[in-house]
Amino acid sequence: MVHSMILGESMTEEDEIQTERLLVVVDESLGTKRAVDYVARMLGRRRGFHVCLLHLLPPLPPELLEFGGAESPQKEKALVAELRLDQKAWIASAKGSVRPALDDAIKALHVAGISSHAIDLGYCDPMDSRDTAVAVLEQARAKQCHTIVIGHESHFWFHKLAGSHLAEHLLRHASEVTIWVVQ
Repeated sequence: MVHSMILGESMTEEDEIQTERLLVVVDESLGTKRAVDYVARMLGRRRGFHVCLLHLLPPLPPELLEFGGAESPQKEKALVAELRLDQKAWIASAKGSVRPALDDAIKALHVAGISSHAIDLGYCDPMDSRDTAVAVLEQARAKQCHTIVIGHESHFWFHKLAGSHLAEHLLRHASEVTIWVVQ
């Protein structure tokens, strides 16, 4: 094992390797598959990288956003509690339905030689009222990722809502982060 002295401190070879963290935005699209395959080819069997897979859950359906209210405070409280349970159930179901896409991404990264401890999973909450691109950028900051990887044709639901691709919104809002858009 190699040791070196920097500023009077003993460091091992492993300490000297800085880890570069990438955030890969995942969905069930072919664009995502191409993005994950690209990351796997670029990083496979290399040390010093950590991949954070982030799935953006689509927005809640309108019927789960709010209700008309109630006349009595007790009834209102019960309806709010029921709505929250329905929202949590919908989110759990949505996470379950996207799990195969995450599993495929993990498998591709493993086959390329990226170990399990170098892969994190995360979800963007549909209850978050922030702009989706801003939420992705904040996730990247929170996870200390300096690179975001996204398939250009991914996240069709976002394109339907916003009229353009999520990758384009990320490029417009990004600062101090690298964006890889995979065709």
